[in-house]
Amino acid sequence: MVAALLAAGRSARFGAADKLARDFRGVPLGLHAARALETVDLTRHWVIVRDAAHPCAQGWRAAGFELVVNPQADEGMGASLRLAARLADEAGADSLLVCLADMPLVTTAHIAALAGAWRARGGVVASRDGALVSPPAIFAREHFAALAGLAGDRGAKALLGQAGLVDSPVGALADIDDPATLARLAR
Repeated sequence: MVAALLAAGRSARFGAADKLARDFRGVPLGLHAARALETVDLTRHWVIVRDAAHPCAQGWRAAGFELVVNPQADEGMGASLRLAARLADEAGADSLLVCLADMPLVTTAHIAALAGAWRARGGVVASRDGALVSPPAIFAREHFAALAGLAGDRGAKALLGQAGLVDSPVGALADIDDPATLARLAR
């Protein structure tokens, strides 16, 4: 299993500042998801970024991640998923764990539960918080081609529709898209 942490978004609602560099409970927002992956048995860790000079680059490298610049980041999340699928395929991985860097409440225990569910069933395994189905998610190798064909900012929602689901603690799948959410969840 390999992992890709998607961190190439525009952070448009945060203005000129990169939201992943903002403080969240004493740590840059973008490092929380990386830390949740540190103890999971992965053969490779990538963080997909817009720019190699990202403010979190040093922290990601310290957590064992390789930075990969997505030259097509302006196309949306689909471009980052395409790149992650290509990297996983080239690495000969049996599966790809996809996490979003703006989801700081995802825990190591939840990632471990996802990995256990994937080992038991294969295919696609995703996270669920009530009715919300989202990343983190794991995709078996046979889904890499579908991921490589994604376009736009929709992500892999169609693939998640067939996923085995692992419940997360309520609220743990919140992603931070604006300053108000950052302030509310940082408490």
